[in-house]
Amino acid sequence: MFIQALLVALIVAVAFNDRVFLHTFMYRPIVIGPLVGLVFGNLNIGLQVGVAVELMFLAVIWVGTAVPPDETLSAAFATSIACATGSPEIGIATALPISFVGQIFRQTKFSTVYEWTMRKVEKAASKADGKGVILWTTIIPAIIESLLFGIPTFIGVYYGAEAVQAFINFIPQWLISGLAAGAGLLGAVGVALLLGTVKDKSLWPYFLIGFVFASYLGVNMIGIAMIAVACVAINYLADKNKVNSEEVEEFEIEPEDNSYRVLTKKDLWKTFWYGMAIESGNSATKQEANGFLQAMIPTLDKVYEDPAERAEAYERHCELFLTEGRVAELCVGISCAMEERNAIKKDIDPESINALKVALMGPLAGIGDSLIHGTIRPIIAGLACSMITASGFNNPTGAILFVVLMTAITFTIRYLGIFKGYEGGLSLVSKMQSGGLLNSLTRYAGIAAFVVCGGFISALVYVTLNVQYVNGDTIISLQKTLDDLIPNLIPLIYTMIMYWLINKKKINIVLLMFITILIGVAGVALGILA
Repeated sequence: MFIQALLVALIVAVAFNDRVFLHTFMYRPIVIGPLVGLVFGNLNIGLQVGVAVELMFLAVIWVGTAVPPDETLSAAFATSIACATGSPEIGIATALPISFVGQIFRQTKFSTVYEWTMRKVEKAASKADGKGVILWTTIIPAIIESLLFGIPTFIGVYYGAEAVQAFINFIPQWLISGLAAGAGLLGAVGVALLLGTVKDKSLWPYFLIGFVFASYLGVNMIGIAMIAVACVAINYLADKNKVNSEEVEEFEIEPEDNSYRVLTKKDLWKTFWYGMAIESGNSATKQEANGFLQAMIPTLDKVYEDPAERAEAYERHCELFLTEGRVAELCVGISCAMEERNAIKKDIDPESINALKVALMGPLAGIGDSLIHGTIRPIIAGLACSMITASGFNNPTGAILFVVLMTAITFTIRYLGIFKGYEGGLSLVSKMQSGGLLNSLTRYAGIAAFVVCGGFISALVYVTLNVQYVNGDTIISLQKTLDDLIPNLIPLIYTMIMYWLINKKKINIVLLMFITILIGVAGVALGILA
């Protein structure tokens, strides 16, 4: 158990560092579950718990300064307990309480530890000390993340499994079956959350398309994803034809006179890698200021020869900055262009650089949070969950594809943000807005989300009624009768109820998760659910 606890702690430490640096999304439950399962030699249970916990937090978004329950510690502990006890249901039942422990740890980190490291960064910035900034933005926070979350994980896994096993010996079988039934319904909460992120409610017919193809025609989630792509393509071509029929100025970036520019592709690539720490060492008062400053170091060190001007530029980027971490690179790219112009041509007001960052924070946060975390990531995670479920929880290909696709997407966004942001400057943002590109992207993402969510009903939400009635000499199953009428009717109804409670009544999602688990337990205890 010592080696297993140590390996799980290492997985958690790497995952939390991935969250604040590379952001390959390996910190998600769908990846943590199978990794921990492999440590315990039980991939099947790891996949079961990973999928269940992923669905709990499918569309939970970290918006602004609000710290949600932690899904990484939750998945690691839940999988460890499930593997140690041989009961996925017990592991899943512990996921929510553990997520609150992780939430407390993360909140404490932001409001205490990283307030201290922020002061160290500010001190280094006053001297234009790039190495000092890197030390307190990347190196020290990486150690803090590893120790703060790795050590409690080791202690909990090493000393906790035996106590949990002793407790489980007293749990009746009906309770374990009830927890399993509740876990099957938890996907409805995640799907409802994802539906709520789509603002354009006129797109609801696409939800019916996904539901009909999946439930009535038996199309799997890969096929549903292709149908979603087809729906987006049809809308794109329709929009393109509409634009071509009107006189609209062609969308292109008009580069300014760049004869003064000294930054090279090598400098921008260095900025790209420095910018990986955009969410590292975030404090409660300055948020992403540390990471933003570190990303600017290659530019500031090259364009400012005067030490006083360089220090002033360093301190300029110590101000509060907060937006979605991947699209934040657009601000970095634009700021690089503005700092370069300010240093060489001196024809812009230095205060306008921070003013621009502040002006872009809100719009970019809305775009990044809704598209990346509210649409793209939940859709790909849901598809991965359906692939794993379809394999009988024996094939981790879905989890692997999830990491590969999300890494490719986030790295592409970061690359375009820095390189195109530097190339186009502020004119890039204005042209994207005036050309309606951002609105179109949001709409296309909504179409895809609705189609895929319709398919998720049959793939991710499941419940079996254990109610029968006698008609003469024939025993008729209520579940079969409903399936003949409308396949997946109960999952559909429950998902819609969750959507109504979350979006109309503003009920806390964590409360709904607990209620869902209790419904499963009560249903089995009363003989209504199997």
